[in-house]
Amino acid sequence: MILDVEHRLWLEYDGFIHESFIELRLQPKTTPGQAVASFVLAVGPAAKIHRYRDWNDNFVHHFSITKFHDRIEARSHSLVETRPAGPALDEVTDVPTSDELPHALHDWLFLGGPLVDTARLRRFASGIRIGNGMSLGEQVRTLSAHLRRHFRYEKNVTRYDSTTDDFLKAGAGVCQDFTHLMLALLRSRGVPARYVSGYLHVEGSVEEPAQSHAWVEFYSSAHGWVPFDPTHDRELDERYVVVAHGRSYDDVPPNKGIYRGNAREALRAEVRTRPTTRKEVADLHEGFQDLDVPVFQEIPPRRPERAIVTAAEEEAAQQQ
Repeated sequence: MILDVEHRLWLEYDGFIHESFIELRLQPKTTPGQAVASFVLAVGPAAKIHRYRDWNDNFVHHFSITKFHDRIEARSHSLVETRPAGPALDEVTDVPTSDELPHALHDWLFLGGPLVDTARLRRFASGIRIGNGMSLGEQVRTLSAHLRRHFRYEKNVTRYDSTTDDFLKAGAGVCQDFTHLMLALLRSRGVPARYVSGYLHVEGSVEEPAQSHAWVEFYSSAHGWVPFDPTHDRELDERYVVVAHGRSYDDVPPNKGIYRGNAREALRAEVRTRPTTRKEVADLHEGFQDLDVPVFQEIPPRRPERAIVTAAEEEAAQQQ
């Protein structure tokens, strides 16, 4: 499948700010399960865009705005050819061992950040029946089924900075929460696991905005990194697009930054995905563009007050 993905971000402020620095993680990666045909990034106010790869080989674009402004816009357009990634869980028959793992895998074993080692987490984990000698694929299926029985998918219950303990107390959340808890359960059993951010194409959603998505990859000594979606309790297919890998959401937010000023920030995001054809792929290119967003040398006269939603509230609403 070839997917056309558009991701738009609007950062709006209830006053004028300056000296903004923004990082974006919006460019899909080329992986064994996908190939990126093109990527175009547009930002406004117009700025020189720089790019680097972070320690997880994720693409990071960053730019600065030094004049006064009250909004920032970013729009990415990607064409990605996808195919089913990784083996089926039934094929992951190796059993986790207590042998020393390669040093490169140690980052994917620790609990930290939003993955909190608490008594509540340990009690929940102890209630999951996993038999001796159960294969790694069977363990993942058992853990995911347990999450499916005990938690419901619901927006606006948790926040973008919620922890596994918050999710355990609430009993409901979004893909970020399911993914964090699955990571904590796997790592507490000595299974290296990492957070994946990306997109999930839903058939019939062409006319309606989609959302970004998150899932896990766990390490198998026989197969390498194996993807799994704990939110939907299923293996991945060609509708998934990988953008970034990290220890948790904290490593891979679509946008983050700092600015100088006293204004409150509101985030709005919109994602659209649609299948396309090879002919369309050949017509596009990679590059950067400018969006027409004004800047000012001095602060203009203050405008009337307007209602504003905080970035945290909007981020929670955009998670799937």
